[in-house]
Amino acid sequence: MTLYLVAHGTTDWDREPARCMGWAEVALNEAGRARARQLGRALAAHGIQLIVTSHLQRARETAVIVREALGGIPLIVDPRLADIHQGDWEGRYLSDLAAEEPVAWQASRETPNEFRYPNGETADDQRSRVLAAVRDAARGGCTALLVTHESAIRAVLDLSEAGLPVAGRSANQNGEVLELTGDGLYERIDALLAH
Repeated sequence: MTLYLVAHGTTDWDREPARCMGWAEVALNEAGRARARQLGRALAAHGIQLIVTSHLQRARETAVIVREALGGIPLIVDPRLADIHQGDWEGRYLSDLAAEEPVAWQASRETPNEFRYPNGETADDQRSRVLAAVRDAARGGCTALLVTHESAIRAVLDLSEAGLPVAGRSANQNGEVLELTGDGLYERIDALLAH
């Protein structure tokens, strides 16, 4: 069994001056749509049987485009795969946050796992829900594609530190693929979540 994880395609909010997206509903731009089409073609020979996607527009749009290339396989929406909830910072320019809230901005950079976005969540909160979604996708035992967000991919990379088989590049770029393989993936992720 293999799980493939991919961050959604690019949006205009990814361009400079970049903004905090979080749970804001942001559509793909044309480059993001083109990358999703390319991704679908690249994954066509991988035997993917299921797509699970974050509920946010940019991820859902990526998933639908990829699904078309994969022949209309089943698609499930799982909100646990969502980006980190950045609360009051969502929609704000990163440069404005750094200038207007320098102490909070610095804390978000120096201790990202513990930093709670104002009226949002911490990276540890997100990590728990994302890993639970990945674990549940692994429980199905089929080859699946999970369409998510860069921050969620970083949470999954924690699996490699726990000795789980993570292959491919970091997938911290929009449209890059991360691969999880191996026997007992569900049990190993479940054990990681129990700690």
